[in-house]
Amino acid sequence: MIEPPFVAIYLSLVKSINELGVKTFSASQDVPKGMPVCRVQLLNNNSTNQFSNARQYTYSFQIDVVDAQNKLQRSLVNAYKIMRLCRQISINGYAVEHDEPQLTSMVDSSTNQILNRQIIRINYSVIEATAF
Repeated sequence: MIEPPFVAIYLSLVKSINELGVKTFSASQDVPKGMPVCRVQLLNNNSTNQFSNARQYTYSFQIDVVDAQNKLQRSLVNAYKIMRLCRQISINGYAVEHDEPQLTSMVDSSTNQILNRQIIRINYSVIEATAF
């Protein structure tokens, strides 16, 4: 059975980010100890009725790269590597396209420690054939 495309994208992102040595977590999980860490989440999905024999979906993902206050350079390098990984996602059984990842850099002082955050947003467009 082919897994749903948004699950396949999520799992591929998590696996690739972990292989970089950055621990990942979802919005509903506890934040792992140590820095850097990365939260990966599906923001939304939309479908179209553009094709008569296929469904097209757009999935918006956000990847939040979080690092310590004095690790801006490491944070930016990790964000660059993750953006490159985002461009390489493919799923067996589906046609996958993406837009260019968007990066927002910020300093987060909302907790008891100051953090560097690099927020990456990317949209994937997936076409799923309904008739084989």
